[in-house]
Amino acid sequence: MSITKPKILLLVLFLYQSKLFPSGPYSVETISEQDGLRNGPDYSEALLYYSSEAPTPLPVVVLIPGFTNSISAIQNWGSYLASYGYATFLVNVNSFFLPPFFRSEALLDAITTIKVENERLSSPLFGMLNIEDFTVGGYSMGGGGALISATQDTSIKAVIALAAWLDNSSITLDNSTPTLFISGEFDNVAPNNIHTDIFYNNTPESTDKLLYEISGGFHSTVTSPYNDQEMGLKTLFWIEKYILNNFSNCEPLVTQPPTASTFLTNLDCTIESIGDITQDGITNVLDLVLLISWIINGVDPSDQEMDIANITNDSTLDIFDIIMLADVISARI
Repeated sequence: MSITKPKILLLVLFLYQSKLFPSGPYSVETISEQDGLRNGPDYSEALLYYSSEAPTPLPVVVLIPGFTNSISAIQNWGSYLASYGYATFLVNVNSFFLPPFFRSEALLDAITTIKVENERLSSPLFGMLNIEDFTVGGYSMGGGGALISATQDTSIKAVIALAAWLDNSSITLDNSTPTLFISGEFDNVAPNNIHTDIFYNNTPESTDKLLYEISGGFHSTVTSPYNDQEMGLKTLFWIEKYILNNFSNCEPLVTQPPTASTFLTNLDCTIESIGDITQDGITNVLDLVLLISWIINGVDPSDQEMDIANITNDSTLDIFDIIMLADVISARI
């Protein structure tokens, strides 16, 4: 049997996709139930990806696949996110055929397992997990389950909805959790006009949201970050913003990539610069310290620095700016 040049090229692209769209700087390890991970009653197939090299506490992402899928369908997300320092827990429903509600229950049970794992003395992640702020996500019906979960657990601070499928779109009307919607242009399993587009439009304008439809993409395109580089980056930047309170990649997050057939968002990155006096992309206590130092020492900041630091907009830096900046920082903790 002869092998044509196009077939050889496709094989090379497949084998070296991780070189084309590289993973993060950290090596990745896994923990299974055989290693002592809790066996939750509402899920199956549990596998936790993490890196022992990443700074702690590790932010946690919980993901679940779609109808009839094993977690192997989304395993690339596990290793990819873990290589960037996120503990990524893949779980499934107890029956591959269960609808979104049961996938939501599985995600919530998985969060319980993460909290238990953080306290398990023999775990390599003992005391190393962020158990206060979670990201949940899923593919297809799993994405629908993630949208449901976000309405039931206040510790969920971000949602990644990958080609999400829901039989009741009204659930998204009450969504107050920042949600990233990613889908393929030619998805014929969860067509955008009756799933992702509806979910995005239903999500209140008071909730941060972003829709990235991949040009030429299909339903399964979203199962791996290696299928589209921008999909991986948007996901990283989303989690970074809402879990780490790191706004340094807000601009690339909201920038429409050339690979988008549709791109929508209500995010305004200019808001995030308020109080970021150090101009490092994050408004935190370092900015407060610098502001206090300027006021005490009578420093005359540049016009740009003044625009950022003068939160009261009265053209004067004083105690009122300090109080308002402290409020801004405390609201993000």
